[in-house]
Amino acid sequence: MKLLGFDSTPLIYLAKVGLSKILEDLPDEKVTSPKVKREVVDEGKRKGVPEAVVLEKLFNNQVFRVVEPKDKEFLSRLLRTKGLHVTDAEVLALARELDGLAIVDDEVARKTAKVYGIAYAGTLYVLVRAVCEGIMSKERAKRAVNEMVFAGWRCSVETYAQIMAILEKV
Repeated sequence: MKLLGFDSTPLIYLAKVGLSKILEDLPDEKVTSPKVKREVVDEGKRKGVPEAVVLEKLFNNQVFRVVEPKDKEFLSRLLRTKGLHVTDAEVLALARELDGLAIVDDEVARKTAKVYGIAYAGTLYVLVRAVCEGIMSKERAKRAVNEMVFAGWRCSVETYAQIMAILEKV
């Protein structure tokens, strides 16, 4: 088991499609930054999105530990990356500090993680882990991908095909 550091997008879309329970059921330690929590809970509630209430419950039940990145110099270096959101930078900094896996879907965040040697994966990793752990079926994971795309989760046609092929092999 590896510590999982979550960015906003995986949390939002897993909750949007009714899969917040898998976040509870995965045995890994899960962390995120205060800014991610603020984005997915506080801003989400202000906007009236239903997943914000579901995610707030996960935070209240301490499914996630909220951690402030300590290495401000490294965080500052990350923030100089064009197109990298502050929440992405914080999650990458946390993954590096805590020797964890950054769960990020954003392409700039993934490229930045690669440059700095930070382990990363995305929402697909969470779905595959849930299937491997017996938390959900392969068919439900495939449906989840379709539901996330329908809800606005972005991925290229090529990436979508790769995701479905990976889920088929699990």
